[in-house]
Amino acid sequence: MAIKLAAYGTLRNGSNNIGLIANTSLVYPGHQRFPAMIYNEHASGTIVEVQCIDSIMLANYDVYEGVAAGVYRRVEMQVAMDDGSITTAWVYLAGDKLLAQSDSFKEIASGDWFNR
Repeated sequence: MAIKLAAYGTLRNGSNNIGLIANTSLVYPGHQRFPAMIYNEHASGTIVEVQCIDSIMLANYDVYEGVAAGVYRRVEMQVAMDDGSITTAWVYLAGDKLLAQSDSFKEIASGDWFNR
């Protein structure tokens, strides 16, 4: 069974299956090597690429994103797709370890890792 993943940064692969997750910001978490997404009810949202993956890939991404260590946390969120549809997908939000450095966050104004 395919699992939907909303990728916004280094996991994006250039697909045109694009959408927006509202009430979030894309930020640099103290450096500019990779982004993090955070809740922000005043933001215009984060551009994501929805990918269909399997459970093995999802488990591998959990390891890559440091979920067990608290770097990121994986949650399901609604995505407003460019074609007007709404879908639900897993996404990695900043976890406690990154949020502890929130004073150093710098917002990526476009909300788009490919247009930063």
